[in-house]
Amino acid sequence: MEFEDVGYDKESQYFFRQNQELIERKRAELNKEREARRESELKEQHWMRCPKCGQPMVEEELSGIMIDRCGSCQGIFFDAGELDLLLAAKGQAGFLGGLKKLVGGS
Repeated sequence: MEFEDVGYDKESQYFFRQNQELIERKRAELNKEREARRESELKEQHWMRCPKCGQPMVEEELSGIMIDRCGSCQGIFFDAGELDLLLAAKGQAGFLGGLKKLVGGS
């Protein structure tokens, strides 16, 4: 809504715009905080949880690489780049080489 259309003076128009800008800035800040809080809550719900069965996972060392292992189903999960590091350390023969081909490695 513009004050010019309804006959308000310049001072009223100025303060109206100032208030609108302040409201927009505060709304943007609150939206950022709300989104950050939502992301934090999601992370807390899923952090170190098995994607297969939902049970807690633990970090274990495998050939110098920290992997995530589920305490329930014993699934092993890699963070981005960890499989490539493991394959580079072990060479590309056997099961690990086939696994790399399967997941799209060169």
